Amino acid sequence: MAANQAADQLAVCQQTNALQSQAERNARDITEAINAQSVMINDKFCDLEKRELQDKITALTADNALLRSNINNDRQTTFINSKFNDIENQLIAIKSAQPNTVPVQWPNLTAVNTTPYVNGGFYGSNWNSFYGNGFGNNIVF
Repeated sequence: MAANQAADQLAVCQQTNALQSQAERNARDITEAINAQSVMINDKFCDLEKRELQDKITALTADNALLRSNINNDRQTTFINSKFNDIENQLIAIKSAQPNTVPVQWPNLTAVNTTPYVNGGFYGSNWNSFYGNGFGNNIVF
């Protein structure tokens, strides 16, 4: 019986050792899987952070370009306004040097020759004269 008990104890010890080895392997596999998942999650967070930083850089670059464009437009506007002010000042100087004027309403003027029968003849002796052009004596301006 002692031999049977020793054999049973040996079998139990072997099973215990086998279970312990299997438990250690399982624990190691779980630890490695957790480590691999942690590395993958960390890489994903790093990628996300890089994308967010790139988006910020892109937005700031666009804002910078817009601000530079606005500054350039302001400089151009200031330059053009200064030139217009110079021209306006010159016009004011010219206008102030002119004599005073009074608006006058012009009477109705006609551009028709009122002396059709000058120098004899029906249309005048000279067809191309100032007083007769041979076409009804109308002078058209």
